[in-house]
Amino acid sequence: MSSHYKALARRTKPEVISIFPLSGTVLLPGCDLPLNIFEPRYLNMIDDALKSDRLIGMVQVDGDQVKSVGGLGRIIQFSETEDGRYVIVLRGLKRFTIKDEMPLTRPYREARVSYEDFADDPDFHLPEKLPEAMSDIGGENRAALTRAMKSLASTLGVDVDWDALSEIPLPRLIDQASMISPFKAEDKQSLLEAENTEERRRLLIGLMHLYAAGPGDTESDPKGKMN
Repeated sequence: MSSHYKALARRTKPEVISIFPLSGTVLLPGCDLPLNIFEPRYLNMIDDALKSDRLIGMVQVDGDQVKSVGGLGRIIQFSETEDGRYVIVLRGLKRFTIKDEMPLTRPYREARVSYEDFADDPDFHLPEKLPEAMSDIGGENRAALTRAMKSLASTLGVDVDWDALSEIPLPRLIDQASMISPFKAEDKQSLLEAENTEERRRLLIGLMHLYAAGPGDTESDPKGKMN
């Protein structure tokens, strides 16, 4: 990612944002999230975003209640299909904490948010310069993550281009894997809220080993299998 997005993430601080509640989906800084939009209220939300700052907040939901921490994204790609759907790509800028929801005046929900708990998130737009990337002497952290990924991929029967993954900076690989892995919503929320990349890496490895072991073991504590 370029320094442009780091600067953009640092200066972008809207107090009120539109929110897209979607269980099982999280957005981390510097990562891209493709979305297929078809509900009228969210088509309206995308229209409004494109007319202004192109910003949308992704949050998970539990029933009607949104989780308190989400990810602010900027629309970087947009297309419209013949049947009226929008296909977009959001790039994560930084995380936020919801302070309160606004009174409903539009077809979609809006919230007042704060970014003070995630002041370092803009640094994730240059992952190769993060301490976690620089400190992986000998590749031990990457090796542990790769073992966990291979174990989960084997269980799922998924083919992975491991050579291509080896070219991705470790912090970015951790975040992308956290977003796309088929974990339960509460596990993805824990990954989203991890304080730093190293904490997320350890939790991710534990979850991957846990899910690789089979459905019967996913109620266990993933911390027991961290490396």
